[in-house]
Amino acid sequence: MRKTMLTVAIATTITNSLSANTDHHLAASKNNRFENIKLGANLDLFAASRDFGTQSGKAELKIREVELSLESQINPWLYGMIFLTKPADESLDVEEAAVIAELGNGFRLKAGKYRNEFGLLNTIHEPERPQISLPLPIAEFLGEEQLREAGATIGKVVDFGNGHRAGASFALLNSDNEVALNKAQSKNKAYSGKLYYGYKSSSTAYQLGFSMLTGKNDATGSLSTNLQVFDFSYFLQPGYASKYDYSARLMLLGEVFYNQREITSGNTNKAQGYWAVADYQFMPAHHIGLGLESAEGRLDQSIKSKAYSIHYSWYYSSHGRLQLEARRLRVDNGDNGLEILLQWNIVLGPHSEKPFLSIME
Repeated sequence: MRKTMLTVAIATTITNSLSANTDHHLAASKNNRFENIKLGANLDLFAASRDFGTQSGKAELKIREVELSLESQINPWLYGMIFLTKPADESLDVEEAAVIAELGNGFRLKAGKYRNEFGLLNTIHEPERPQISLPLPIAEFLGEEQLREAGATIGKVVDFGNGHRAGASFALLNSDNEVALNKAQSKNKAYSGKLYYGYKSSSTAYQLGFSMLTGKNDATGSLSTNLQVFDFSYFLQPGYASKYDYSARLMLLGEVFYNQREITSGNTNKAQGYWAVADYQFMPAHHIGLGLESAEGRLDQSIKSKAYSIHYSWYYSSHGRLQLEARRLRVDNGDNGLEILLQWNIVLGPHSEKPFLSIME
């Protein structure tokens, strides 16, 4: 009888202990899931003054964009994100909604609607661009929205050691881009790919990339657009002000574009363009820089546009920024003149969108 009672007592103790541990682990799991959820908000105030075109002498002040974000490391191999944006004079829209899955052997898969792996600036949200303005060749060949399509991308990074890394990605996309792909009127898919190479040490870092895009640009699906982009970025003292965006003491970045667009069967317009920005952080969180841009017309390469600019940026907090930019434009058959742009980026719970492929850690 005593042995039976002792056995029952021991069994009861073990059961209670297991139950307590199970409850503890479930609570810890729930807490970890809650802690993995990141909420963010970004308010982009914008002011402009221009001395050309229909808005000559007219000052502009508006909330250019409000952005809300939700991100979560759902489990060790799956990451999810949702970015909602409310541009000025437009309704609330889903800017990005995607997941990144670790497939093993260094492969990653990204699926949903997102800023595609193409060029350098395409994956950067509007408030975080190195300058307020969108470079001329991006606006000409991809439009203000850039390449932000629903699709799936698979990629892999190869680590060579000693700070050297390379990678490759391939994507199947909806061809919804209105400028380059005629808003998917042909119902055809588009294809893109990118090659990456990068190096980082405590004193210097750089990254090189080569991207390609192909898709149909007419309703019948008989005419094609092909776009290739070479991008580069170089950083001197990359950790100079590590807690701020664009932390390097000196950085040089840019893209070179080559766009081939079939206008009619047998008639292809071949247009080129480039942009480059040099930025120097003369003291932590205070930057000055220069920009240079050029683009040929996507429908007529004889139409040329050029711009050069100067900017000053102050990171008053880790991600919040106040930037002033002066930009001189010269556009064939268009507006020439000077624009003064001011941006105040207010960040509440800053988002740190997980990169698809981390070439420079």
